[in-house]
Amino acid sequence: MGKRRHEALQPLSRHHHYALVVAMHLTRQEQPPEALMAELRQFWEDGGQSHFREEEEILLPAYAKYGSLDRDEIAQMLLDHVKIRSLVSRALEDGDPSVLVELGTILRAHVHLEEQVVFPLIEETLQEPDLTRLAPFFEEHRASSPYARREEPQEHG
Repeated sequence: MGKRRHEALQPLSRHHHYALVVAMHLTRQEQPPEALMAELRQFWEDGGQSHFREEEEILLPAYAKYGSLDRDEIAQMLLDHVKIRSLVSRALEDGDPSVLVELGTILRAHVHLEEQVVFPLIEETLQEPDLTRLAPFFEEHRASSPYARREEPQEHG
């Protein structure tokens, strides 16, 4: 029986779902580039950047106490982070919409890598108390995000 994602990692998995929606829009290109860039900016500033940091600064160091970092999937995960940051920078800072399809493709593959390979590895490697101890670190930024949708319908500034 496939067990559910550990509660501590659920906020990251929920954010992955958001990432997949954005990735799909970027690759399908059914909206004008300006709309896609705006959606990308919202995603990136509303947790995308912090999500990567949480994985790099909290999740992987916790995993490394018990598991080997010398694994292809971990190396791939970190390389993806660098590649995605670079493409996001080209899109949002350099205003280059030509990278959006590539970005969407890599983002999608990256989420699948984490959900299907890396997270299950972490869940089976970490002890229960350690996983539970991580939970607050992944909750906070979603709840306190100034961009959190639904709570604040008015847009000004």
